[in-house]
Amino acid sequence: GVAILISAVLIVIGYQYEQAQQEKYQGAVSKLRSTHQLYTNIINDIDLLEQYRSQYNEYKASGLVGEERRLSWVESLESTNQVLRLPTLTYSLQPQEKFERPGFKPKRQVSVMSSPMELSIGMLHEEDLFALLEGLRMSIRNLFTVDSCTMNRKTGIDRSLDTKRANLETNCTIRWVTIDAK
Repeated sequence: GVAILISAVLIVIGYQYEQAQQEKYQGAVSKLRSTHQLYTNIINDIDLLEQYRSQYNEYKASGLVGEERRLSWVESLESTNQVLRLPTLTYSLQPQEKFERPGFKPKRQVSVMSSPMELSIGMLHEEDLFALLEGLRMSIRNLFTVDSCTMNRKTGIDRSLDTKRANLETNCTIRWVTIDAK
């Protein structure tokens, strides 16, 4: 009887010990899984950060992020004009101002600014305007928007187009956009 009693007590103690060890094991497995998930999230965040950092560095190198680069805008405009050989091209840069568009609200601590540039272009034909804008887009990787353009014909409709002088006078306002991330 004593042996049965001791055996029963040992079985109960052994069962309780096994349950305690099983709970520790389940806790350790749960902690391992959560640590593995945190590690995976950190790796994903590092990859995402690297991806955004390279994009940010590209934007910074192009001049979209940081201080405005007026000289590079003017150089880009003049080099595009050297290729197109427009009869006349004059420009004036206005002071930098806050970039405002309906429905546009920058998030976080980002300040989006724009510098208006007034262009006065003497063109042989309408395609010169599109060639100028495309040339600007290709020669400088900065962001600009076209606010407005007006085009007036300098000669009468009944006259033929002159291939050496401006046939159209165009006035455009474009905005060079820069982002200042605080």
